[in-house]
Amino acid sequence: MTEKGNRPPGKHLHVLAQHPARLVQHAFEQSQTGMVITDGDGIIMLVNDAFCRIAGSDGDETTGWPIEHFYLSRRTPSQLPVTADTAPGLTHSWQQEVLCRRADGESLPVLMTVDPLLDEHQQPRHFLHTFVQLTSANGEILDDRHWIHIDPITGLPNWLLLRDRLSHALAQAERADTTLALLFIDIDRFKNLNDTIGHIEGDRLLGELAQRLQREVRNKDTLARLGSDQFVVLLEKDGTAESAQLVAERLQEALEPPFTSGDRYLLMTASIGIALYPTDAEDVESLLAAARSAMFIARKKGPGRLAFVDHRLTAQLKEKHRLESLLSEAVHMPNQHFELHYQPELDRHSLRCTGMEAVLHWRRPKRWQHPPGHYLDILARLGLGVRLNRWMIQTAIADHRRWHDTDSPLGRLPVSIQLCESHLAQDTFDHRPLDHFLRHQEVSAFDWLTLKVPAQGLGGDLDKATHLLKRLERLGIRLAVEGFGKDSVDLSWLSRLPFCKATIDAQLAGIHHDGRRLVEASCRMLNALDIEPVIVGIDNESVATNLEAVSARLVQGNLYGPAMTAEALTSWLEEHGPADA
Repeated sequence: MTEKGNRPPGKHLHVLAQHPARLVQHAFEQSQTGMVITDGDGIIMLVNDAFCRIAGSDGDETTGWPIEHFYLSRRTPSQLPVTADTAPGLTHSWQQEVLCRRADGESLPVLMTVDPLLDEHQQPRHFLHTFVQLTSANGEILDDRHWIHIDPITGLPNWLLLRDRLSHALAQAERADTTLALLFIDIDRFKNLNDTIGHIEGDRLLGELAQRLQREVRNKDTLARLGSDQFVVLLEKDGTAESAQLVAERLQEALEPPFTSGDRYLLMTASIGIALYPTDAEDVESLLAAARSAMFIARKKGPGRLAFVDHRLTAQLKEKHRLESLLSEAVHMPNQHFELHYQPELDRHSLRCTGMEAVLHWRRPKRWQHPPGHYLDILARLGLGVRLNRWMIQTAIADHRRWHDTDSPLGRLPVSIQLCESHLAQDTFDHRPLDHFLRHQEVSAFDWLTLKVPAQGLGGDLDKATHLLKRLERLGIRLAVEGFGKDSVDLSWLSRLPFCKATIDAQLAGIHHDGRRLVEASCRMLNALDIEPVIVGIDNESVATNLEAVSARLVQGNLYGPAMTAEALTSWLEEHGPADA
């Protein structure tokens, strides 16, 4: 009998040992640790199933992306300490706790280790990234609660921690009958800079910028990041106007030396607003709103300026931010706050209904005093346009399915939905392009759906948008241009894109001196491109009379039929004759 210590290896292990490459592949594919192999520039080449589970993506959605796209680091900079150009002998592994960005928009804390894979010249031509989910002492996977007070890009306190400290500081100031100051910092033109250098490099610069600001703030004060390019400094002691102004000037001076990005030198300035307790406000929300309003005053003066509070502007901004808060809440619970109404589109000669547009209706009538587009612009600025757009699409799909099943005349009409400009971008909040989202809606055919693309989204580089629009067309979706004539559009591009309609706002005829001729010229231009013009916004007889000679066949506006519920539109169709089949 062979002794235990001398027992030969099993047959399976013996076979794998003869094929080490197969063994390595077996380990890579079946490991419960997330593994990613990148090239020397950090571009993903290969991932295993464990990483896909952690990131909430499949292999096709990760390959070709920079690895930094999938995590946020508390360190600055967050990029690799070694690259393919690192001198031999200086390469080393490194490790840190990061937040893994999931495809569903959530974040997951993981321990990331990066190992350089050296070639025959001992150069790191590839990197192995491993991601291990962090667990508690009893083995439960941690969520992101232990990160809840920290901004992962800069490592600074975030809004939650700032609010806690500000509440405590206000209570202390009230008891001691002292003052405090709040500085609201906005980096001038950072969005343009971010678009130029890329978001990953932009995050690195934000980290460096935060370090400069932190060095100018005393230990007893708080520097926090609210998000994007906005920071706040809370001065708890000696919060007078004079001391706040001195701190603000030091912060601006800290940004004066150029920042570097590759071989470029970048200049950054900040607009700073200052609010004082109790002079300007006496509670957390009001003090922050006051400081923000002062920042807007500073920005109007020009880049790199500071300002104190103008109470009239503060009241206006407080109302504006209340509206934004209400809209944000509504978007995250859309079924409770919104519903879709439908406005008919007509043939102006026969007055038959040729289609309808899904129009967003907010159930707060006192707030919904402007056209829906006014609020869509606010939502787009808040980064919520895509979420609401998707709810509108899903609701229209459910309505159309119900009409079709009940043989309603509405089921025979095409439906159009206005897209927000953000939907043309591939980098949505959940990293799902629009066509991917639509494929998961369990719809057999989309030939009844028209998506209206805003004209301002067609004024710049169309390479990215073109591929998306053509993929939408392959799904059977019809495409239209929304607001033709308001913004410049590259006609050579337009002729190559799959648009079947374009809307022209009737207001163009009233805004310009010779507006009616402008509308007619737009109609003829579209007809020449085989794109049918639709005149929208015809709300009264005078507008209709002014545009009577215009060659467009299709019209829409409150004069013909306002946006209404599906039930009301059904009754309207019965009164105005059946729709064309």
